[in-house]
Amino acid sequence: MELFSMVIQRSHFRPVLLMLIIMGCQHQPGVDKDGFSVSESGLKYRVIREGSGRTARVGQEILLHEKMFYMNDSLLFDSRQLPNPVKVLIGGNQAIKGIDEALVGMRKGEIKEIIVPPKLSRRQGEQVFPHPDSTLRYQINLVEIVSPQM
Repeated sequence: MELFSMVIQRSHFRPVLLMLIIMGCQHQPGVDKDGFSVSESGLKYRVIREGSGRTARVGQEILLHEKMFYMNDSLLFDSRQLPNPVKVLIGGNQAIKGIDEALVGMRKGEIKEIIVPPKLSRRQGEQVFPHPDSTLRYQINLVEIVSPQM
C-alpha cells in the first residue's frame, strides 16, 4: 500500500496509472460485446453448460448433437431428429473446420454455442446448402468421447 501511495504522490506516474486504470476497464481481449470468445481463426464461441471428464482431442471419435441456424435464427438442421447422435472424427474432414475447432477441448455433456464465419464453414465440392457465404450459428452438445484416451 505504501508503494501505491508513493506512486500517486509523484505526478509523473499519474498518466501511467490513469492509462492502466483505463485499460483495465476495457473488454477482455478475445471476447466480443455479446460475451463470445473469439479464436485466432475468427470462430466465436461460448460455453452454455460445462461438461465433465476428459477433454476431446484431434484424432478422437466423438458423438454429438448439433443444431445449425442461419444468423436470423432460421433452423437448418437438428441432429436430434435423427435416430442417433452424429459420430465425428475430430480433424478427419468429417465436419466443417469451425465444428472441428470447437470440439477440441470439450468434455462429455458440454454444450457450446458457436458462430462460424464462411471461411470455416465451407465444404469440399459444390456447396448449395447452406449457402457458402453464410455465417452460421451452431449449438453443439458433446454426448460421448468414443475413442480411448490418446
